[in-house]
Amino acid sequence: MPKTVLTVELRQLHDRASEATEFLKSKVEGRMKTKGTQLQIEGAKTKEVKLLLHKFLHHQGLNHYRVLSQSGILEVTPPEKHEVHLPERVGSPPTATQTTPYLFPQTPVLTPEKKNAKPKRKHE
Repeated sequence: MPKTVLTVELRQLHDRASEATEFLKSKVEGRMKTKGTQLQIEGAKTKEVKLLLHKFLHHQGLNHYRVLSQSGILEVTPPEKHEVHLPERVGSPPTATQTTPYLFPQTPVLTPEKKNAKPKRKHE
């Protein structure tokens, strides 16, 4: 029975690809071939290599990186970038005379709007 070949794609790790390769070589038994940022491992279990990659990423402080597995190929992917959308402001900022009435004594002072209070019930 031919041994399965697992391909590990380390392209997204850039300068740490060689470190990841050395880490996997020290932990996984089996023949390995390196082609640039790809590592081919004969006879290794996908789940075991995936777990070791997660361990390597954790030790390197790359906790948000993911290891994706698809039919004999493991790929390390960087964290997704999420854009933060701030809600648009409604209205306009208060004027200087409204926020600093002590500098403009001739203008009326703003008073907060009072809410209609509920009438108090008398206990009978």
